[in-house]
Amino acid sequence: MQALKNTKQREAILQALNRAEAPLSAEEVCVQVTKEYPRLALSTVYRNLERFADAGLLERCLFHDGITRYSPKREHHGHYLICTACNAKLRIGGCPLENVKQTLERETGYEISGHDLTIYGVCPRCKRDQ
Repeated sequence: MQALKNTKQREAILQALNRAEAPLSAEEVCVQVTKEYPRLALSTVYRNLERFADAGLLERCLFHDGITRYSPKREHHGHYLICTACNAKLRIGGCPLENVKQTLERETGYEISGHDLTIYGVCPRCKRDQ
């Protein structure tokens, strides 16, 4: 794979994702980055997000709304609680599936390379407002 040339716009894209508390869509990244680079096109943001993901710098997250979101690749992957009313995202600390992964590897012989866990429900604020 060809190395990615470091540009100010690419650095701004990565910084926006590093500041975020939850995965961001290409549109959300574009809104943040165009504050500093107003001529940056959504297609450029999307293309760079895909390049970063292909290079292993970002993780792709696909939630129930069908929108791909991106987050920085971390040593410890993320799992989320997502409100179905307001789409708020809350990262779950730790990995509740680690024991399941180890059991499945032992029982099946698979070498598991990754997994996702997203739990949907209604957040306390939306529940209170119902």
